[in-house]
Amino acid sequence: MASKHLHLPPFKLFTPGTSWVVALMSVAFIAAVYRFIQGLGSSTYLSDQYPWGIWVAFDVVCGVALAAGGFTTAAVVHVFWGEKYHSLLRPAILTGFLGYVFVAIGLIVDLGIPWHIWHPIVYWPKHSALFEVAWCVMLYTSVLALEFLPSVFEKFGWTWAQKLFQKLVPVFVVLALTWFTFIMSKSVIWSIATFVVIGILAFFVPKLVGSHGDVPVLLIIAGILFSTAHQSSLGTLFLLMPDKLHSLWWTPLLPVMFFVSAVAVGFAIVVFESTISEHVFKLPPEHEAQNTMMRIMMWVLVVYLLLRIVDVTWRQQWGEILTGNGILFLSEMLVGVVAPMFMVAFVKATRTNSWVRFIAACLMVFGLIFNRFNVTLFAMDRPGEGFYFPSPEELFISAGLISAIIFFYGIMVRFFPVLHGMNNGAPKVHAEAAMLEAAPDQEVD
Repeated sequence: MASKHLHLPPFKLFTPGTSWVVALMSVAFIAAVYRFIQGLGSSTYLSDQYPWGIWVAFDVVCGVALAAGGFTTAAVVHVFWGEKYHSLLRPAILTGFLGYVFVAIGLIVDLGIPWHIWHPIVYWPKHSALFEVAWCVMLYTSVLALEFLPSVFEKFGWTWAQKLFQKLVPVFVVLALTWFTFIMSKSVIWSIATFVVIGILAFFVPKLVGSHGDVPVLLIIAGILFSTAHQSSLGTLFLLMPDKLHSLWWTPLLPVMFFVSAVAVGFAIVVFESTISEHVFKLPPEHEAQNTMMRIMMWVLVVYLLLRIVDVTWRQQWGEILTGNGILFLSEMLVGVVAPMFMVAFVKATRTNSWVRFIAACLMVFGLIFNRFNVTLFAMDRPGEGFYFPSPEELFISAGLISAIIFFYGIMVRFFPVLHGMNNGAPKVHAEAAMLEAAPDQEVD
C-alpha cells in the first residue's frame, strides 16, 4: 500500500458549494420522479424528428468518453511504469467509476421502458453494437470498482483483504474476459482459447513485470481492453446511419475516431479534475504529472487531427466545409483540437501555470462534447426538420447527474485515502524528513 503518499482532507459535509450541489440533486430527483410518473412524452421535448436528446448526447455518449481518464491514467502508471504519476491515478479511477455509475443512471432515465435495462444480461442478439457496449460498460464498471478497493482496504487497515484481493483478481480477469468472448462470439472454441491465453498471462505477467502499485497489472489490462471495445463501439453505432449523419462526420473510421478522441479527453479530464482538487482541497500543484498528461494528450490530438484530415481528403468532402455543417466541423476542430494542441506545444505558460493548463484541458473537453453533440444531434439529417431544445426536466436531470458526481467525489476523497499531498490541512511529511528533523546529526538509511 501507499499510505505515506495519501491524505484525507477535513471532513466537511456541508459547505456553500456542497449546498448548491445538493440543491441541484434535489431538483433533479423531483424531475426524475415526474419523468417516471408522466413518461417521456410529457417530461421531455423529444419527438419523432428528435428521438435522442441531451440525455443520450450528453449524459451517455459524452459521459462515457469523459469517464475515460480512469483507463488512460491506469495505462500510463501501471502498464508503462509511470509510477511518478501515481498521484493522479486514484482520483482518476474514482472519477471514472462515478462517471460510469451515473451514466448508467442517466440511461435508466432515458429508456422508454427503464425496467428492461437488465435485458442484455439475458437476451443476446447476434448483431448489436449496443449489446457489446452494454456488456463492456458493465464489466469495466466492475473493473473500476475493483481498482478502487485498495483505498477501502487501506482506510480500514485490512491488509489481509489486500492480500486476498491480489490473489483473486487474476481469477476475475480470466473469467470476465472468457465470458465476454463467449457472449460476443457464441463460440466455445474461442472461449476456451481465451481462457487458456489469459490464464497463461495471469500466471506469467506478475512474474515478468513484478509488483507495480496495489492493483494487479492484469486488472489494468482488462480495463484497457473493455474500455477500448466500448469507446470504439459507440462509434460503430453511428456507422448504421450513413443516410442520416452528415458526411463530414460519417466515416468508416468512426470507431477509431471515437476511441482516439476518448483517449485524448481522458488525459484532459484528469488535468481538469486534478486542478480543481488542488484548488478546493488546498493541495500542492502537480506540475510534472499534469504536464506529462497534457503532452500525451497533445500527441494523441495530433494523431486524431491527421486521421480527420486524411479521412475528409480521401472521401473528397472538403467541399462541404463551406456549408452550415462545415462551420460546425471547423469550429469543433479549431476550438477542441487545434487550440489545445497549440497551447501545449507553444504556450510556455501552459507548462508553468496550472490555470493556463486548465484552460487547455477545458478546450479539449469542450471539443469532445461538441463532437459528440454534432454526431448525435446537430449533424443529423431529420425529415420534417423541427427544433429541439431540452425541457427543464431534461436540463435539471442532466445537471443533477453532474452534481451527484461532484457530491460523491467530495465525500469519497474525504473518507478514503485518494488524494496526494497534504494531511488534514498540514503539509505532508515523509518518515525520512521527520527522522532528520528529530535527529539532524544522524544519518537516515
